[in-house]
Amino acid sequence: MAKATRKKKAKSDAPAEPAERWALPAQQARSRATRAKILAAAERVFAEKGYDGARLQDIAEVAGCSVGAVYFRFKDKDALFFAIAEAFARDGRENLAAVLKGEYRNPEHAIRDFVKTTAESFRTHRGMFRAIVEGGFDHPLVMKTIFALREELAQSIVVTTAERVSRPDVGMATRVMTQMVYGFLLTGVLNKAAPTKIDDAQAIEELANAAVAYLLSPRTS
Repeated sequence: MAKATRKKKAKSDAPAEPAERWALPAQQARSRATRAKILAAAERVFAEKGYDGARLQDIAEVAGCSVGAVYFRFKDKDALFFAIAEAFARDGRENLAAVLKGEYRNPEHAIRDFVKTTAESFRTHRGMFRAIVEGGFDHPLVMKTIFALREELAQSIVVTTAERVSRPDVGMATRVMTQMVYGFLLTGVLNKAAPTKIDDAQAIEELANAAVAYLLSPRTS
């Protein structure tokens, strides 16, 4: 009996999926699969039509389900928006944790891996960023989630590189570096006429070069 109790408690302590906060709990695999399809469809529709232009009917059609099925799982479009933003934040944390779990002999490796994994997250979640530009600033919770993630990423880089970076302002410098990376990638996602593309491996390599050069250069004043 005690074993069963411990097992049940361990299950309840497990971290919930981001969608669990904004959707009806899905116990069965089929229901979870439907919810995942709806979230993927929502991000696709946000990317194509923008936050304001996206309708639940459009999302349902892309997901291959009824509008009622969407409403059954998500209260409204905002709930879908919040779930997508939190999924992005979760992926960002998991990707960075995977990058930083090893010990880097040179902080340059950590910076380059950070840039590459962040670029991959931007490519995966293009729709979420488009939605934020159009409607995100009217949703403080979404902006708080994204800004908190950026701060976490900066702190993680500081912890990894602080002992190997010869500049006293490593904390501020790292925040500037992460802002530079985010700005570059966001421009690439939103501006089709941007001279650099986030799908261009050479462009991402040059971004990593710039981040390394900035953060690892000694302070001159």
